Amino acid sequence: MILNWIPCHRRQDRSYRIGSYTFPLCARCTAILFGYLFLPFLFMIASFLYWWYIPILMFPLLIDGFTQKWNWRESNNFLRFITGLLFGIAQTILIIRSVLDLTKILM
Repeated sequence: MILNWIPCHRRQDRSYRIGSYTFPLCARCTAILFGYLFLPFLFMIASFLYWWYIPILMFPLLIDGFTQKWNWRESNNFLRFITGLLFGIAQTILIIRSVLDLTKILM
């Protein structure tokens, strides 16, 4: 399958299901991929994207992931999806800012 190269734990209890079909990625990884789909839109508004947006958008995933890892609480798929989406958007902003800054340097 095309998604097999993505590093994901693929736990069934953390993946979305439609009927008897279980998605091949967990909710968080699925949301990160959905965040990448914002690239064309975000590229159009690139002049409004700043570097400091990146850690702010990544921080919720880190909090959710580590508090769950340390057994402080149990996350749910909705929260995993939201934090993953924010993280994917942050990575998209990182790519856009890197490309724009590199083109300034190389020009």
